[in-house]
Amino acid sequence: MGADYGTILAAKYIINNNVWGKSHSPGGHESVYCSNAVSPVTWGATYDWPVGDKPYNVKAYPSIISGWHWGTWSAGSGLPVRLGDRRSIVTSGSVAVTNPGVQNVAYDCWIHRIADPGNQSQPTDEVMVWVARYGGAGPLGKMQERVEIGGATWDLYRGVTTWNVYSFVRVDNATSWTIDLRDFTDYLVSAKGWLEKEKYLTSVQFGTEIFKTDGAGSFEVANYRCDVE
Repeated sequence: MGADYGTILAAKYIINNNVWGKSHSPGGHESVYCSNAVSPVTWGATYDWPVGDKPYNVKAYPSIISGWHWGTWSAGSGLPVRLGDRRSIVTSGSVAVTNPGVQNVAYDCWIHRIADPGNQSQPTDEVMVWVARYGGAGPLGKMQERVEIGGATWDLYRGVTTWNVYSFVRVDNATSWTIDLRDFTDYLVSAKGWLEKEKYLTSVQFGTEIFKTDGAGSFEVANYRCDVE
């Protein structure tokens, strides 16, 4: 699927050819594909994103979506969930990145005050979980502390754009993992007091934010799942 913002339905997920920063990389291109549309899903992307006029800006985020995406909802995701209900959101997979440039491998989780946001409903918070990064890619905001969550060590960053952004960046890159995203939202609610338990996790997305590549690259994800339990 090479069309900009083109989608592929795969089990209870939507795979999105998200190229939201392409205007800063003339000549850049990207395609997404799905090799196995039954959960757990095998999918990926191929791309080439020259640095362009803004080297530190994300050019694209090919990703797989559970739940809300600016008014569109995937079917059967189990989302939204209220943070205070402490439902487990177990997700796992493995990834191979060929010819990495400046990019991450990351979850992007969206938080709203309401359970049923539409396409005009701005989130209040964004929680990112970076399981790997390459080429010096870094998150928005300033590092706050180093924490142990889910058997791994993470650097926690805090920043603000239109909404609050909290990024957990794994200290050592992982190529495969199983994590409970509730561990991260619980930490922000209970340990830090930065999230309110009355808010809703409406969306879990996973993919690679690409700042730039040096020639063609690829991103392949095997055995991906995200289950609300």
